[in-house]
Amino acid sequence: MKIYGKDDEANSVDNAESVTTPVAGDGTDSQSTDAEAVVNELGQTAAAQVADQDLYEIINDQQAQITDLTNLVQHTRADFENYRKHTEADLERARQVGRETVVKKLLPIIDVLDSAMGSMPDELVNNDWAKGIAGAHKNLDKMMADLGLSRQDVKAGDKFDHNQHEAIALEDGDGEQEVISEVLRPGYLYHDIVLRPAMVKVTKK
Repeated sequence: MKIYGKDDEANSVDNAESVTTPVAGDGTDSQSTDAEAVVNELGQTAAAQVADQDLYEIINDQQAQITDLTNLVQHTRADFENYRKHTEADLERARQVGRETVVKKLLPIIDVLDSAMGSMPDELVNNDWAKGIAGAHKNLDKMMADLGLSRQDVKAGDKFDHNQHEAIALEDGDGEQEVISEVLRPGYLYHDIVLRPAMVKVTKK
């Protein structure tokens, strides 16, 4: 049996105090670092999602603006095309009216030449002056054809049409239908449109 003295007890205490107690410090630091990494990663992911959402909103806004501008351009183009067509139609009508006005001024001259040719005496047929009138009348007919001017084909016995003829007298008759009894002045068509209606007498037959 060994008997411990005071020195031995002191040595035992020193030895006990010299034993190092494990400390959990290293494990705690590792767990904290991992948690911070996860938090940082989640933060970056959330920030990226927010950035993507903002980008999508910007893209959608720009696409909406592009759609609005495209619609505006298409509407403007359609309005301009309609304006161009209306302007061209108005100009064509103005040109048509101008041509009709000029051609209509020729009708009295045509009437005089027609009357002269229709009432020329037989003894003047070979006259040089009469031949000159006949030549002018022939040239006038050619000019009328070139201009699109033609005489109405109207004669006595034709049915009266108030859209084609101008009645200046209505003679009594025993029928119900209005017909032309006499053509007093020829009518003219300009490109198949009535430029001057034929002046006629009408009777009922």
